[in-house]
Formats: sequence, structure tokens, C-alpha cells
Amino acid sequence: MKKLGIIVLSTLLSAVAFAGKETVEIKVTEEGYQPNAINVTPGTDLTLKITRTSDATCATEIMVPDKKINTKLPLNKTVLVHVGKLEKGEVRFGCGMNLMEGGKIYVK
Repeated sequence: MKKLGIIVLSTLLSAVAFAGKETVEIKVTEEGYQPNAINVTPGTDLTLKITRTSDATCATEIMVPDKKINTKLPLNKTVLVHVGKLEKGEVRFGCGMNLMEGGKIYVK
């Protein structure tokens, strides 16, 4: 029984360590948000590191409606957007005008 408890505790500690803080880099180009799909573990405290490299789209800001985030994206400057801790499910992000395809954060 003691050995089983150690295995369970070890598994739980690994899951907690895995679901820590994560920063994902995103480029906003003429083709949209790249990458446009992000996978994270539930409980992850996510920050997006976004650089808009094109002025040819309407993506001059990023919106994450579920998190009430609306942040300006100046051209050729990196912006950190703290999304926060995420629960299981999907979180959408995209431009402020909702005209170009954005992306999804898959939390599973």
C-alpha cells in the first residue's frame, strides 16, 4: 500500500509541475495568427508573447473574449498578454473586428 501511495503522489506532483506557467510566442502575419492552435494543460497560467509583423490585416489588436482581454498590437513590437489560468475547454482569440480568422487555445 505504501508503494501505491508513493506512485499516486508522484503522479500528482508531476501533473502539478506540468500545469505551471507557460509562454507561447505568436506572430501576426498577412496569413493571420501563427500558430493559430495552442495546446495547454488545465491549470496552466498562460502568457502570449505576440509580435505583429504585417500592417496588411485588421489584426492591430488581440481579443480573448472569455478573458475580457483586448490589447493593442503595435507593428513590429512584442507585447505580452497574460491570459491567466485556464480550465478545460476551448478559448478563442482573434482580431478586434472579428474579420480575420483567429485561433483557439485547447485546454485538455
